[in-house]
Amino acid sequence: MRQSSSRRAFIYGIPALVLAFVILWNESWSYWWLSRQWPEHEENGRCDRILIVADPQLIGYKNEKFGEISRWDSDRYLATGYSYAKWRFLPTTVMFLGDLFDEGIESNDDEWYETYERFIGIYPIDRGDNAIYIAGDNDIGGESELISESRRNQFYNYFRNNVSDLKDRYSISETYLFENPILKHITKAQVPVAKIMLTHVPYLVEGYKHSDVGQKMDLILSAHDHTTGIYEYQRSAPRAVLFTRVSDVSPTYFKNIGQNEPLIELQTPTCSYRMGVYSMGYGALSICRLNDDYRSVQVQYSVLWLPSRFAQLFLYIFSLIFSAFWIIFQKRCRTRRYSWML
Repeated sequence: MRQSSSRRAFIYGIPALVLAFVILWNESWSYWWLSRQWPEHEENGRCDRILIVADPQLIGYKNEKFGEISRWDSDRYLATGYSYAKWRFLPTTVMFLGDLFDEGIESNDDEWYETYERFIGIYPIDRGDNAIYIAGDNDIGGESELISESRRNQFYNYFRNNVSDLKDRYSISETYLFENPILKHITKAQVPVAKIMLTHVPYLVEGYKHSDVGQKMDLILSAHDHTTGIYEYQRSAPRAVLFTRVSDVSPTYFKNIGQNEPLIELQTPTCSYRMGVYSMGYGALSICRLNDDYRSVQVQYSVLWLPSRFAQLFLYIFSLIFSAFWIIFQKRCRTRRYSWML
């Protein structure tokens, strides 16, 4: 009897240990391990830390074959990455750069509100922290469909900005480049540390509608393409745009900003694994008034890369297949041994 119990523990215990390890690695340890690789930001002078959330595109209720499971898994991935990003980077401001919902235009009011409830559960804002929300084309339309004024009003009625700690230091505006681009002021400081424009659609990227709406800015933050990059626009001739791609081995980007410096645009990748790209992450931005009597302002930017969810799902499938084969193999070996003894 004791030998039989030990044998069962051996047969089923190994798969149980493998599955337990895979679950812990996929849902916790991989985020912790990867967060230790994230570039550090230096505290050069007085700095404001901003976490940028781009294109989370919470899965909706109309276009998903495995809706309930897909929503649960995607929401969990977004929430886990966000919690680790806040834990490691310690931001005082979170900026959401649009496409918060995947079916913002298509959903009915009940589906929209249910998605909103999921969103605020995934992305809680701590008391006292600043939060800014702008809309994207999946939220209100504009890229391949008409802009829905009712959805625009609903979006800004529910997503309210809190900028109490920023309004005296920054001039922050938003624009929507899928229509006649104008600046909508979010904060307007009398003597701003920096003039920042938020746009869902990239401003300095060829192929998108753009105007001179952002020319007087110091810094532009954008999203939309699900990829990341840094654009530097030379304000004097030949007015070239220099592009730098950001990867998982890129160091923290440092650059002074101001009217006598190039115009900088930081494009943040999607944080959702459902957007058809291999690399996902959150943007980490520090804006620092340097220790030169605060005459100079410097930005530091990096991407807090997330683990590949598809690799994690493949690991789940592999561990299940291994467990099944292990149990079948061990039982067949046991059956053959007993047959030989008889």
